[in-house]
Amino acid sequence: MKSKSHRTKCTVRLEKSKRNKDKYYLIVEAYPVFNQPKSRKTTSLNRIITTPVWDKEQPTRGGNYLPKRNVEGIIQCRSKSDKDACIFAHKVCHLMQVEYDTQALFPELLMQKKVEEQKNNTYFCEYARNLMKRRTGSVGEGIHTQWGFMLKRVEGFAGGKPVRFGDITTQWLDNFRTYIITNKNENGKTLSPNTQKLYLTHFKTVLINAYRDEIISTDLSRKVKPIKGEESHRTSLTTEELEQLANTPFKHDEIRRAALFSALTGLRHSDIKKLTWGEITGDKTDKPRIEFRQKKTKGVVSNTISLQALALCGERQTADSKVFPNLLATVHINVPIKAWVEKAEIKKHITFHCFRHTYATLQIEGGTDIYVVSKLLGHTNVVTTQKYAKVVDRKKQEAASVIKLKLSPKNGK
Repeated sequence: MKSKSHRTKCTVRLEKSKRNKDKYYLIVEAYPVFNQPKSRKTTSLNRIITTPVWDKEQPTRGGNYLPKRNVEGIIQCRSKSDKDACIFAHKVCHLMQVEYDTQALFPELLMQKKVEEQKNNTYFCEYARNLMKRRTGSVGEGIHTQWGFMLKRVEGFAGGKPVRFGDITTQWLDNFRTYIITNKNENGKTLSPNTQKLYLTHFKTVLINAYRDEIISTDLSRKVKPIKGEESHRTSLTTEELEQLANTPFKHDEIRRAALFSALTGLRHSDIKKLTWGEITGDKTDKPRIEFRQKKTKGVVSNTISLQALALCGERQTADSKVFPNLLATVHINVPIKAWVEKAEIKKHITFHCFRHTYATLQIEGGTDIYVVSKLLGHTNVVTTQKYAKVVDRKKQEAASVIKLKLSPKNGK
């Protein structure tokens, strides 16, 4: 027995206007349409004709007539505009026929097309926020905050409308980059070059992850021209200033101990906050060490620490207990740090991260080899550490002009 054909056939039909008996709408009828809610599908072409030629030799069962068609199947009309409309309808019908035939012959292509459409309709900001949830625990609160500001820039650029990955083209990326550079805040100022670079970097991170997750088929991050930031000034404390700060009474004892611990070990806030007693070995009678995996780079750090640094940790607790259990988050800790620095009468803008800068600068000033400092800081590339060496070189240049002699004109100025 011959199996039933599932081939959908597309045909141009005329649909009589209910308001005007002399007007006919051009529609494309597809039948049968499988895997659809209905077996028959009609598509309006928004075209009306009034001069069809009827085939009076082939009346229908109802006594009406079908429109005449040429050998190509195009409905014949008397007026040129109606003929053009029917030719247009025939071309649309042909394209729809090709699409239905392709679906029947290559169903996997249809499924692939649907998957691609679904991916293109994925919202950028929604994906980014879900990505941050997945990365919770592996990045600090500061990164979460920065991503939030970056997403506000994306939403501002889009005028509050949701941005789909399918909307992001090369031109869109160029315009968004320009928006980051030129857009002003409520205070009427543009973002600093380093903040512009930071936001664009976080934006590109989302694109990279979307590419890895196969949401987009092209790594769009490579199509974004980078923003060149300015070399940031790494503020640090001198040994005298650090001693002055350490001897200044401060009501937040845990913040004080954690900050000084950073200055003596070079650890980041994120690593100090999660540091446990099981990651500190040794005691006052043996050389103490810290061994842990960095939160930022995932690299393993194994360094000897001083007895002073160990003393700042307090009394030893169980292995899984945190050394600084109540340490404030990055976004909150700099407020009390600022009050402490002002109380110590130090005229510098000091954040918690500056204590890590202080450790690096004092090590290099003390003659420690830059490659050793790089390992102590847990840097993956010594180029990062060389930025601290530039600070020391600048101080050496300043020191060269400290000693000045008063000489007579004939012996030199």
